[in-house]
Amino acid sequence: MKKTLLIFCVFYIFNFQLSISNCNAQSDSVQTKLHSPKKATLLALVPGAGQIYNKKYWKLPIVYGGLGASSFLIYYYADNTATYRKEYVARVNGEPKETLNPDLADKTLESILLERNRYRRNMEISVAACAIVYALSILDACVDAHLYYYDVSDNLSLGIKPKFDYNPVTKSTTPCLALVIKF
Repeated sequence: MKKTLLIFCVFYIFNFQLSISNCNAQSDSVQTKLHSPKKATLLALVPGAGQIYNKKYWKLPIVYGGLGASSFLIYYYADNTATYRKEYVARVNGEPKETLNPDLADKTLESILLERNRYRRNMEISVAACAIVYALSILDACVDAHLYYYDVSDNLSLGIKPKFDYNPVTKSTTPCLALVIKF
């Protein structure tokens, strides 16, 4: 009886050790690749790369559209600011009319100064918009990477359903809308 119990214990311990080593071998051979928010944030320094890493390809046109539009506006307003600045400096220095811009010949000195300031202000706003779009694309990539494994299944929903409430005091029903949360 003691021999049988001893053999059973040895067999049980050996089998237990064997199953543990098989579990370790399986976990070593099947390496799960985790989605890294740090990597997504670093990749997002290149516009759109963080969105590609997160497999949110539909956001690329938004990122590039925002950066492209704000970059174009920076160029446009900087060019007009330079044109009006040159015209203003030329008129203040008293240069001959042949060297002045013929498109701005009918404008006064004050209106040229006002236009230059308006274009400069719009250029600065465009620079701020470009920086905001860039920062938001980095933030979006970081947040998407953190929520990469978040389960959004069909069981999670919020719906609006019609409902009739009965008031026992007035003995009447009142139609209303109810928010129904499923999870």
